[in-house]
Amino acid sequence: MKVWITTVGKSPFAVVNPIWMVCRKGKFIPNRVYLVWNEEVEEVKKTVERMLGIILQNYGVPELKIIADESVKVREDDFNKFKSVISEICNKELNEGNEVVIDMTPGRKFMSALAMVLGLLKKISVYYLHLTDLSYQNKSLVLIPFSIQKLYDMKEELYEGRKM
Repeated sequence: MKVWITTVGKSPFAVVNPIWMVCRKGKFIPNRVYLVWNEEVEEVKKTVERMLGIILQNYGVPELKIIADESVKVREDDFNKFKSVISEICNKELNEGNEVVIDMTPGRKFMSALAMVLGLLKKISVYYLHLTDLSYQNKSLVLIPFSIQKLYDMKEELYEGRKM
């Protein structure tokens, strides 16, 4: 099982584009996705769920499991619960022998920072899709020139080949 963990922010494309890019590059195609969200982004979450269903089906994932229920709902200002939810998901999935990835692209800065720290502590890949021209921020991946976006695996960038 390949598991993707991400947060839902105000833009559905900030959530969807990194998964889409990872799939396009053939690096990772998840069949289970956790969407950590709060009540302010509930409509965005619903949009993301629909979009991911379509995108991942096109990459051969016939039975995508998206977990976006109350168990992964976190108030925007509850740092400790956010940390706990991400840690619990990672621990559960890693203990089951699944390959786990965290995306730090969407969400608030503290969410991205905690996602990166937790991912690196657990020695799993942490992806970040960097966009050099913010005028494309709320656009679909295929409408953004590939020359202005770069996918980073922070574990590779920061530690690959070096002792952690």
